[in-house]
Amino acid sequence: MTAAKIQHYVPKFLLRNFGTGKKDQLWVFDKDSGRSFQTNAKNVASESRFYDFVVDGADHSLEDGLSRIESQAKPIMERILQDDSVGAIPAQGRALLAAFFAIQFVRTRAFRMQWEDMRRLLREKIESMGDHVAPGLQAEALIRPQTENEIKIDTARMILQAPTDFGPHFLNKVWFLAKTTKTHPFMIGDNPVALQNHIDMEPYGNLGLGVKGIEIYFPLSSTRALAMWCSSVAQQVAEAANTLRSMPIQLTASVVRDREGIFALDDALTLGTALPYKPEHVMNFNSLQVSRSERYVFSSMGDFSLPIRMVADHPILRGGPRITDMASKRTSAE
Repeated sequence: MTAAKIQHYVPKFLLRNFGTGKKDQLWVFDKDSGRSFQTNAKNVASESRFYDFVVDGADHSLEDGLSRIESQAKPIMERILQDDSVGAIPAQGRALLAAFFAIQFVRTRAFRMQWEDMRRLLREKIESMGDHVAPGLQAEALIRPQTENEIKIDTARMILQAPTDFGPHFLNKVWFLAKTTKTHPFMIGDNPVALQNHIDMEPYGNLGLGVKGIEIYFPLSSTRALAMWCSSVAQQVAEAANTLRSMPIQLTASVVRDREGIFALDDALTLGTALPYKPEHVMNFNSLQVSRSERYVFSSMGDFSLPIRMVADHPILRGGPRITDMASKRTSAE
């Protein structure tokens, strides 16, 4: 059992990158209550004994192991921010970050709530069909209500398996850096691995880590974020850029609204360099953080007009993503 009682599901070192610059203070927006306030990074995205559980009467915890991978990922992220590029990150560093992102994907309160929701929906589905599952069968163990400790054990297994199960999906994407300004900062939610898909627009099943066209976003600081795109998207951008380069500028200028923007995106995807985001791109990024978050959104500034508007327009966003309303929330984010 770890000595640390308060355990963060978004690392403190990451939250500090979204601070106001005053003693680890940052702005917080509570989607549920609509309230915003300032507090220290140590006070948010955390719960008492969140990763502690009991097996056969013995106490266990993932907290120390998670702290170790955070300490390994932190200098790599600092290197990215210092270089303003992911191009120089060695293969070993990328692999470690992929493992970190995979773990972050499943270590949050939002994921734990989704796990509970999935089991509830399965149980309700079987009950609605009038089927009866005999006691002792594997299916019975899967659908029966769980204790808090059992939920912790199940999600602990998924956290431990995440680098193997999900890490390759992060690693095989095309990485680049997105950048903005302090006046239009990136936000980070309490469930920060955000997904978007503009290629496969089917209403269900298009936001998996491995599906075609997926774009994964992860905020690194208030002015920098990591984008990890499916190679199919990068290929489309490269083909568009090559076509434009082969055409006279006078011709393309009349039919392509942002010719230079396509070239800049192609360079970022090819070299891993930082791509300047326009305010509308920052808004889209932040809307994904709002939509994915379970309850809280964090920022270096106290302007939460975007999440306030999103929650007002779509009250379902007061809570985190659930299997039953994933399509609705994705539409809200877009």
